[in-house]
Amino acid sequence: MITTLLLFSMLFQHENQYYLPLSRSELIRHRFPMKYLGTIGNLRPGYFEATQNTPLPDKVVIGNLAFYKDFKAPLDTPLPDIVEVGPSGAGVAKSASGGLLITGKDKNGYPWSVDLNDYDLAYACRFYSADLDHNGIRDLVMIYPTGGNGLAPTNNFFSLTFDDQGRPVPFKADGYFEESAKGITDLVDLNRDGGAELIYMNFDDGYWITSLYEVRAARWRRVRGSYGRRSYPLYTRFTYRPNRKAGAPAPGRRPFAPDLSNKVPYFRGHLVSYKLANVNGSKDIELVVMTEVGRKIISNPVPWRYTFTVVEDGPDRRIISLLAKEEGERMKSALDEIVTNGYQISLYGDRRGNGLGSEILWVSH
Repeated sequence: MITTLLLFSMLFQHENQYYLPLSRSELIRHRFPMKYLGTIGNLRPGYFEATQNTPLPDKVVIGNLAFYKDFKAPLDTPLPDIVEVGPSGAGVAKSASGGLLITGKDKNGYPWSVDLNDYDLAYACRFYSADLDHNGIRDLVMIYPTGGNGLAPTNNFFSLTFDDQGRPVPFKADGYFEESAKGITDLVDLNRDGGAELIYMNFDDGYWITSLYEVRAARWRRVRGSYGRRSYPLYTRFTYRPNRKAGAPAPGRRPFAPDLSNKVPYFRGHLVSYKLANVNGSKDIELVVMTEVGRKIISNPVPWRYTFTVVEDGPDRRIISLLAKEEGERMKSALDEIVTNGYQISLYGDRRGNGLGSEILWVSH
């Protein structure tokens, strides 16, 4: 059964390419230059076929992380202890919660950290470096499978870009991204200005939706309108056969794609109260926010996707944590501190279409 699900996932990973209104040659011609750093985690059959013939040793130690080979298959180059990203490199280790911890220092020597959950270690996680926003600082990109099947997104794209202080800014998308040792097919430079764009596809209401994100000054924004020879988002009708011709959705159709931008917040204000998610049901976390213009709003992030991110930004540190609804104690501790101290917050991104499905809770100390 598991093998069947994995095969379906692989098939749909490539099927979305039959509805992409950009040609394969165009993607290759505009592919953004990246450096492949290595792979960690546990490879599962059907995911991330080997790009080299070097077999992984029975035990690989990265920092204080140990990974064991429990299958017979060649793997990629193991990740080094220090990866060359940010102003002074970044270390990789295991966090107290059992997830992946990435740490470094900004241009002023102040620490930053990114505490990921253990989900990205369940499959092979590939690391790349690239100057995505063309600001002279190498950024980090990670790609790892979602484990989804059918039309569900197959791969996670996670990036850390670095701002003018040398501090990381997180961005995450779950899509149908294709990767190899040469780079990521969906990461391109369409206008050849030295900055990256990400092609992000979703399926909804009978249409494939092709969105374009551009990153500038460490921040990603979803492009709306003309960009180069096209106007985004693009819509291609699902027709049971390849269809690369973009067009407007039919009357009555409203295909939706989430906005994962981290450039401009939907709301700013203070967190008044919250309710944790129901881990045994479909109810998500509830954030009650008093905005800076005196309006009370209720935001419902979607933490089951492992994309809900809390950024604690202080004068002498930046701490980034990715949280899921199952991590109630971690989430409660973080939110209690925000409410008690009355920190200013900003809400970025939206998965619900009304501005109330936040992706990032940015906390300013």
